[in-house]
Amino acid sequence: MPRPLPLAFAALVGSAAPCSAQLLVQGIRDLDFGPVIQGIATSVPPTDPIRSGQFYFRTPGLGTRIRIQFTLPTRLNGPAGARLPISFGANDAMARGTAPASAPAFFNPNGAVVYQMVTSPDANVWIGGRVTPAANQAVGSYTNTIVITVTIL
Repeated sequence: MPRPLPLAFAALVGSAAPCSAQLLVQGIRDLDFGPVIQGIATSVPPTDPIRSGQFYFRTPGLGTRIRIQFTLPTRLNGPAGARLPISFGANDAMARGTAPASAPAFFNPNGAVVYQMVTSPDANVWIGGRVTPAANQAVGSYTNTIVITVTIL
């Protein structure tokens, strides 16, 4: 009988900018798949208000263009060297300014995206993904690190 695997996913925030004092990047929430059942793939969309990973950034002001790029793992590391495949697809990341009129922009976290601050000088970025456990996946906690790099253009 398949057993649930408790999963946690750590997120590390990085930033680079010509004037780093003008750019703030913070990790808000880790991507968390929760209990996963052996042999059954589990996805978390970036719109999930509890399980998606969340980052916040603030730029110098409206009109600022920034580049968002993730460094993503291909596996989560578990007990006794166990590995759990993780993947990210075309709409697994979402950026949205904090102003009420801001529209969400979905993008593929596997590549860089340029985002312009139109309605607010700050925004949130959410990330989801998919894990694919084997039928005999070792039970335990699995983790790895996501790095987000936000650069002012």
